[in-house]
Amino acid sequence: MKKDRIVLDFVRFPVAQKVEFGRGVSTCMKSNTKFTTPDVSIADLDAKTDLLEAHSLASQSGGKEATALMHQTEDDWDNLMRKMAGYVDRIADGDSVVILSAGFNLAKKASPAVRPEFSVELGDKSGSVTLRRQAVEGAKSYIWQHCIGEMPAVENAWTTAQVTSKATVELVGLTAMSKYWFRSAAVSPAGTSAFSTPVMQVVI
Repeated sequence: MKKDRIVLDFVRFPVAQKVEFGRGVSTCMKSNTKFTTPDVSIADLDAKTDLLEAHSLASQSGGKEATALMHQTEDDWDNLMRKMAGYVDRIADGDSVVILSAGFNLAKKASPAVRPEFSVELGDKSGSVTLRRQAVEGAKSYIWQHCIGEMPAVENAWTTAQVTSKATVELVGLTAMSKYWFRSAAVSPAGTSAFSTPVMQVVI
């Protein structure tokens, strides 16, 4: 199981938001007994945040020197906050509550890939396709059917191509450049399941 961690989103914040964020982290960490020996002192964080705000205000006059000084201070602030984030990550050890209590944000977890119930992929050879479906617990076999042309309205128009023990199959010898519909059902001790929603694929 992956641990929670800090996202360094503050690096992309505009300067005004960085100032607000820095003060928020400072306030949270001052009153938090978990962060007694930060790699960067709270006093240094406060001083750098105040300096960033001052240089940002000075740069609004448009002077090149003031703007360059503001950007340099912003880089220094970014580096200082990265060090602070690293310290909090180390102390939190993946605990999201501890990370949030320091005023930092959590990195978003990637959503797990969801396999479709039934899918069709063109094969490497002309006239072939690979069919896959979600495995069914307890299933002893899987029925794979197809029909050519338009999707039929009657059941007896479907052709059973194969019956396999696995939830995937490769069908070959299909008519190239033709429209096919494919579907599958699982067979278990409880009986045969309903067929999956048909999927269309033009075979090449």
